Amino acid sequence: MKKFLAMTMAAVLAMGTLTACGGSDTPDSSDAAEGATYTWKMALNSTEGDNAYDTGAAFKEKVEELTNGQVTVELYGGASLGSTSEVLEGMGLGVADVMVESVGTLATFTDIANIEAAPFLINDYDHFQAVWQGEVGQELKDAVGEAAGFKLMGGTYRGPRIVTATEKMETVEDFAGFKLRAPNLAMYLETWNWMGAAPSPLAMNEVYTALQQGTVDGQENPMVDSLNYAFNEVCKYWIKTNHVYGANVVIMDADYFAGLPEDIQAAVEEAAAYASTVVSEAQQAKIEAAEAELIELGCEVIEVDHAEFAEHFDNFIDEKFPDLKVWADKIKAAAPQA
Repeated sequence: MKKFLAMTMAAVLAMGTLTACGGSDTPDSSDAAEGATYTWKMALNSTEGDNAYDTGAAFKEKVEELTNGQVTVELYGGASLGSTSEVLEGMGLGVADVMVESVGTLATFTDIANIEAAPFLINDYDHFQAVWQGEVGQELKDAVGEAAGFKLMGGTYRGPRIVTATEKMETVEDFAGFKLRAPNLAMYLETWNWMGAAPSPLAMNEVYTALQQGTVDGQENPMVDSLNYAFNEVCKYWIKTNHVYGANVVIMDADYFAGLPEDIQAAVEEAAAYASTVVSEAQQAKIEAAEAELIELGCEVIEVDHAEFAEHFDNFIDEKFPDLKVWADKIKAAAPQA
């Protein structure tokens, strides 16, 4: 059904948006000699101010600059081109040409992508940068991309995922039986099951109402994202579990990318790296501002003993995702030495 929907969307969009190159057709390198231009549709689930959207906007600005306008990127926010899965499944058909999303969303294509959401592997911002701007991150992007059929570029810091809740919690034991919304991906669901919680994979547009009605008692996301969703109105307690440091990446269909002229490929990769750098740097200040705003709004921001939580997950990867242990060890080893 999803593939049918993706094909239908591709057909409709192609009639109105196909310019010179782009969409479902693999570009012909001979077009470049004729000065072909490219108009790309970028799919974004969020709107301006969100980490992924801002990464997309920075990418658009930079790639258009680097190609002197040979590439034009049109931003489609608010999931207007379809859900993440619909866009990814239909990217090769022209539903979209570019997307910015977390590495973990590709877990439906390859289990390797689950590693991005593994709990307590990354310690802080510097460790995140050492991974996703270094050799390990490039190896991961290449491995996920090759297995899933995509080209992954960049790696934007979103900030650590925290828990927003209607009740105060501070220890591992406090999470026993806790009902929270978690993404419908194996790594997230297994993480909260390991904590003894009761995860529920609701769509994000259902979470606010679910919190109001008590269907769930919390959710987990980066602090800035959670504030953008106005969860401060329904969750008084913001628990800094910092359990995952996720990365947003620029995603293109691998075959389409491979068919682009080399200078366009180079510009795309440079633009993705640029966007990740500038948005990552800005994100630090956004997190600090968000925490100050939460306190001013009367929410309680709770620090927890991260060592206690990390110890609880000592054997998690070994037992639940043994095939990812090599990647987990590489990520841990990339931590900067004090």
